[in-house]
Amino acid sequence: MHNKVSYDSFADVYDLLMQDIDYDAWTAYLQTFLQKAPRTVRKVTDAGCGTGSLSIRLADKGYSVTAMDLSEEMLAVAAERAREAGLQIAFARQDISQLILGRCDALICGCDVINYLSPVQVQEFIRRAYEGLARGGVLLFDISSAYKLQQILGNQIYYEDREELSYFWRNTLHSDRVEMELTFFLKRGALYERRDERQTQYIHAWEQLLDRLRAAGFEAEAYAFGSEAAPEAHSDRILFAAYKPKERYKA
Repeated sequence: MHNKVSYDSFADVYDLLMQDIDYDAWTAYLQTFLQKAPRTVRKVTDAGCGTGSLSIRLADKGYSVTAMDLSEEMLAVAAERAREAGLQIAFARQDISQLILGRCDALICGCDVINYLSPVQVQEFIRRAYEGLARGGVLLFDISSAYKLQQILGNQIYYEDREELSYFWRNTLHSDRVEMELTFFLKRGALYERRDERQTQYIHAWEQLLDRLRAAGFEAEAYAFGSEAAPEAHSDRILFAAYKPKERYKA
C-alpha cells in the first residue's frame, strides 16, 4: 500500500477490517476542503488508494480521479469496483515515497498513508507534492496522531473473532514508530487460511508536519479529524489541508 510492504496478502481482508468506516462522511469532509482551494478542483489524485473506497466516491461526485497504490492486488480490487460502479478511474502502481505526480488540482492521501513514511520520506513527499500540484491546488492527508500511536496502540495486543475471519494484532512501540504484527485466519469453507502481515507506522508530531508543509511553500493548517477545529492533546486522527498559492513564490 504505502511503503516497502506490498500488502498483497492483505487486500482480501482489508475491507472487512474497514467496514465500520463511514466513507460517505469521510468524502463529504474532504470536499469541504477541496471547495476552499484557490483553483477549481477537477483533477484529483488519490495516493495510497487501497481498494478504492474514497476514489470511487470522489469519481461519483464528478471529479476526474487518478488512483495510486503500491499493491497490485489492492489496485485490482479497486479497478473491479470502479467497473462495477460504471466509473472511469485511472489506476497506477506507485510507491508514494517516490511520488511522481502528474499535474492535478488536488492530492489526497487518506487513512494513515503518511504514517507509513519515515520523516525523511515525508520531507521528500511534501517536496514532490508541492512541485506536482497545479498552482492553487490542495494537498489533503490525515495521520494517526502521536497520542494514538503512543498511548492507544503502542505495546498493545488485540484479538477479534468474526464470522468471516479472526485475527491477532500485536504492537511494539519504539521511540519513533510502532511495529505491527498481524495474523489473520480467513474462513474458506470449513477451513481457515492463515495470512501474516508486518507493518510499520511512524510517529509524526503534527506541529512538525505543519512546519514542514509551510516551509515547502504551502499555506497549511491542521484539524482534529471530522472538524475544522485545531487538534487537541487527545485527538487521535489529524487532517492536514495544505494549499499551494496561485502566485509563484516559495516561503
